[in-house]
Amino acid sequence: MGQLENIASQVRRDIVRMVHAVQSGHPGGSLGCADYLTALYFSEMKHNTNFSMNGKDEDVFFLSNGHVSPLMYSILARAGYFEVKELATFRKLNSRLQGHPTTHEGLPGVRMSSGSLGQGMSVAIGFTWRWRTARRTKLGSYDVCCT
Repeated sequence: MGQLENIASQVRRDIVRMVHAVQSGHPGGSLGCADYLTALYFSEMKHNTNFSMNGKDEDVFFLSNGHVSPLMYSILARAGYFEVKELATFRKLNSRLQGHPTTHEGLPGVRMSSGSLGQGMSVAIGFTWRWRTARRTKLGSYDVCCT
């Protein structure tokens, strides 16, 4: 448990640094969900930093609440999807780390744009249904998570 607490603590520091540096963002939700996403990515989920959109043979996460993008970016960086130093570009021009995660930025670990609140749940349900009906093709076992 100590390792997860250390990671969650570092993630919270990342969130505060990112939001403070640009004086923009929503730190409350990010800070409040830090333990949850830390546990998912560093203990529970089977995921691969060699990211592919289809999620074959790995657990899949969908972020519905795009306001917690600082949290998502910190988790992805700390999990090895991209370099931690990129967190310093949060919400800056030409950065992949904008106020809401988007797929067109090519950021590994982001499977959907999360602008409309609540949209992630319907996407997660659709993804689960698709995988469930496609089991005949041996896509592998997985869990789908959403927040």
